[in-house]
Amino acid sequence: MRLRLRIVPIVCLAVALTACGQPESNSHSSNAAVHVSKPRFGGEIRVAISSDIRSTNPGVRRDGNTDTVLLEIGEPLVAYRNDMTVGPMLAESVKHSPDGRVYTFTLRRHVRFQNGALMTAADVKWSWDRLLDPKTGFRCLDDFDGTGATGVKIESVTTPDKWHVVFTLNKPSALFLDRIASVQCQTSILHRSSVNADGSWNKPIGTGPYELAEWRKGQYVLLKRFDGYVPRSDPQDGMTGRKIAYADRIRFVVTPDLLAAKSALYAGAIDLVFAAPLSALNEMERRAKDPGDVRLYRQETLDWTVLLMQTDDPLLKNVNMRRAIAHAISPELLTDVSTMGVATANTSAVNHASRFRTPDESRWLSYAPELARRMAKEAGYTGQPITIQTNRKFPYMFDNAVAAQAMLNAAGFNAKLEVFDWATQLSKFQKGDFQMSSFGYAARGNPALLFQNFTGSKAVRKSYQWDNPRAIALIEKFDMAPNDDVLRAEMQKLHALMVQDVPLIGLYNDKIIDLTRTSLHGYQPWAIGRPILWGVWKDATP
Repeated sequence: MRLRLRIVPIVCLAVALTACGQPESNSHSSNAAVHVSKPRFGGEIRVAISSDIRSTNPGVRRDGNTDTVLLEIGEPLVAYRNDMTVGPMLAESVKHSPDGRVYTFTLRRHVRFQNGALMTAADVKWSWDRLLDPKTGFRCLDDFDGTGATGVKIESVTTPDKWHVVFTLNKPSALFLDRIASVQCQTSILHRSSVNADGSWNKPIGTGPYELAEWRKGQYVLLKRFDGYVPRSDPQDGMTGRKIAYADRIRFVVTPDLLAAKSALYAGAIDLVFAAPLSALNEMERRAKDPGDVRLYRQETLDWTVLLMQTDDPLLKNVNMRRAIAHAISPELLTDVSTMGVATANTSAVNHASRFRTPDESRWLSYAPELARRMAKEAGYTGQPITIQTNRKFPYMFDNAVAAQAMLNAAGFNAKLEVFDWATQLSKFQKGDFQMSSFGYAARGNPALLFQNFTGSKAVRKSYQWDNPRAIALIEKFDMAPNDDVLRAEMQKLHALMVQDVPLIGLYNDKIIDLTRTSLHGYQPWAIGRPILWGVWKDATP
């Protein structure tokens, strides 16, 4: 029997930083046709993930899929709301000293870990002492130990009593809470039984609405509802607020092939395929007239697609060579080609919808192939190969690389592609082992964190893209900003310097498609691009 699909519409009038929780609309169906279901407990939500998770250790061996799974298990002291402001999570409230160096967290009482133990200030201190230990391998350690571009260091974590934790910093930090809330950093508070007696990793014992039940490597990760979960009383809002775990279980099914994932969705074996590339849209629209059981959501994310240039490379260390390459590539044309005209070009780390955006962030080097050819020749270019690394796991990275290669070759450059599996390309990125790379930076709630993610000393982290003393000095000022207006002005200066130095070429903020069965309710995609599965329920199985 042929599988048939019905697209139930969404009207998303909110800006990109607001969750868009209704399915998409077209002339062939209407919102009136959408079945309204009352929340119910029970069942299993099955989610396709494009690759296996890298570990169960939050913030250590991570990637996007790993983050997606572990966000259901662990919780930080503070977290991002839908509008990308920071709100309390495990903390009831936060106060900071007038000089911005001392942050005092008042903890929520009655919160329990997934082993039944009561969470107290001692657990927060233990978790942070572990994160700050270099042996742990915390991915964001340099954001907190003073070795990063900002120089911010946690000097001490103290517990004056059972319900208060005090962080003392070496210098003021206006972005300290943003760093704690970072989805990539995963500063979850864990019970000490998460590690073995010898200090080696065991499994995450967090405070989240779901706990780890089973990880069958290469096949699936199974979570089960934590029945002792204590939700906040305020409404659900992004990664904070009231979290209700309706499903008994969440099963993340490893499904590397997108076609297989969509086929499983149509067949009812999968309930959610998230962050599908825009190439999926045409197929979905072709099926729009068909009755069926699938909803489609479009969402602009804060993920930023870029072309990296290795400033330590013998050829590309010449800034005039990098500027020549930038003149040879049109972000607008590349964006139109790669996203079928859906996304909008963005050459800045500041998203179009960000409260920090100004007209200055739209300035970039002009598309001028003949100027590019002349500048490259003046910089000593004689036809040496320029290699762009990419992969096929993420179609947008491959498409961007192909488009960039075509533009470079048309302007007289000898551009070639190197296609790796994603794990290899990521490893080379982390080692700084590339000339050019078609890449993407995961969403950061505050664009200051995105700037800081690619700016810093390569002696500290090989994956830092922009090792420029002037840029690093501006980055350090971010944490001194007393308000958004000052921070906005510092970002303008940094973008202007990036236009001169060209450590990378910004392309666009990714737009994605999430697909769900119509039996799944309460689902809301959001700009961070990771599915939130609390507050989501399924119809009862007939």
